[in-house]
Amino acid sequence: MSMNEVSRLKTPFSWMAVSCLSILTASLLLFSQNASAAETVQSRSRSGKIDLRNGKAIYTKYCFYCHGRKGRGDGAIGIAVKPKPIDFVHDVERMSRPDEELMKSIENGIIKDTKSRLYMPPWREVLNETERWNVLAYVRLLAKGEDNIEIGEADMQGLPKSEKETEGVRQPSGSPAAAAAVRALPGPQGMVYIPEGEFIMGTDKVDVEAMGLRFGSAPYYMNEKPQRRVWLKGYYIDKYEVTNRAYQEFVDAMKGRVRVAPLGYWKNGVYPEGEGDYPVHSVHWYAAQAYCRWRGKRLPTEAEWEKAARGIDGREYPWGNEYSRDRANNQSNFGGPIAVGKYENGKSPYGLYDMAGNVAEWVEDWYKPYPGGEGYKDPKYGEQYKVVRGGGWGGMGHYNLPLYYSTSHREKGKPTEGYRDVGFRCAK
Repeated sequence: MSMNEVSRLKTPFSWMAVSCLSILTASLLLFSQNASAAETVQSRSRSGKIDLRNGKAIYTKYCFYCHGRKGRGDGAIGIAVKPKPIDFVHDVERMSRPDEELMKSIENGIIKDTKSRLYMPPWREVLNETERWNVLAYVRLLAKGEDNIEIGEADMQGLPKSEKETEGVRQPSGSPAAAAAVRALPGPQGMVYIPEGEFIMGTDKVDVEAMGLRFGSAPYYMNEKPQRRVWLKGYYIDKYEVTNRAYQEFVDAMKGRVRVAPLGYWKNGVYPEGEGDYPVHSVHWYAAQAYCRWRGKRLPTEAEWEKAARGIDGREYPWGNEYSRDRANNQSNFGGPIAVGKYENGKSPYGLYDMAGNVAEWVEDWYKPYPGGEGYKDPKYGEQYKVVRGGGWGGMGHYNLPLYYSTSHREKGKPTEGYRDVGFRCAK
C-alpha cells in the first residue's frame, strides 16, 4: 500500500471500510486455541478437507491490511485510523467462542443494515462453504502464532468465489442460444431491432472489498439487485449515441417555437468545429426526451437499454466478461468524448456501439429499487433522479473504476441538470 493510499484512510468513508473489515476479521478470530486449527475445523467442515493455503490467501487479500498479518490490529489501515482495531490474538474471552457458533453468524451476516458503517455481506454470498472453513482454520492457526504457511501469486488468483457464480445462471457468450437471440433485423434508419424474449437483468455480485465504502458511497451492486430474468417485447434502439450534428437539427427546428436550453460547450448555438460526429452531452433529461419525441421515438427504458447492451447471456460488459480499456472510450482514454462508433471490438451482442464509455446515457426510468430489491434503502430512490446507464469517459464525476462500465451498473442524475459525460440514444 502506497503512502498516498494510507493518507486517504483518514477520511470518514475509509473508516467505514475499515469497520467492515474489522467486524469481519474479528468474528473469525474468536475461537479456542486449545487444538490444532486444521484438525478442529476439519471435523466441522462438510468436505472434511481443509486448505490452509487457500485460507491464508483469502485472509491476506481481504483482512490483513486492517488486522495485520498476525491478527494484532497493526495493518497499514489499522494504524491510520481511530478507534484502533482490537488485538484479538490476546483477547482470550472472545477467542473462546465455538467454531460452529462463529460460522453461523458469519454465514448469515453480523451487521445486516446496509446503511451501517459496519455493514458486511454474509459470507455465504461471498465464499463457498469450503472457502469459509479454510479461512476459519487459518485464522485459528494465526491466533496461536503457528503460521508457517507459504503462499504465492497462484494462490491469490480469483479470490473469493461466490457460490452463485457456479450455479450456471449465465450462458457462455457465443452459445447457440445466445447467437439465435441476437440476430439483428433491419429497422428504421440508424436503429437496430432487439427481438422479444427474456434476458438476465441486474447482478448477483457482492462488494467483497468494500470499494463503495472506501470511495465514500454505499456498497456497490446493492441497487443492481436482484439478478433476475426479464421478458421484453421487441423494440428498436439507436445503433449510435445521438450526435452533435443530429441534435443541431433539432435545435434549429425548434427556433422560434420552443426554447431549447443552450449547451455550454457550443458557441452561438453551434457545436464545435470537427465534432459533428461526437455524441452530444450536457443535455438534461427533459431535452433528451424532447429530442426523441421530435424524431418520433422515445428514451429507452432501463430494461431495454440493459438488454441491448448485454444480450441474453448476462455478460458483464457489452463485449464479454473481461474488462478492457481498449474496447471503449473509458477511464479518460481521451480526456473527453470522441466520434461515435469507433470501437468495433466494443460492440454489444446486437451490434450497438458505445454502450460502455464515451458518454453515459439517460434512460426513461426514475431511480427506484428493482422489484424484489426493496430491502436496500437508498435515500435517493423515488422520483427525484433519473437513471443513467453506460458509464461515460469521465465517470460522471466519480473515480473511474471498471464496474462503472458494466452492463448492469446504475447511476442517477437530476433530470433538470446536464452532465458533461452524459448523453443519450433513442428507442422506438
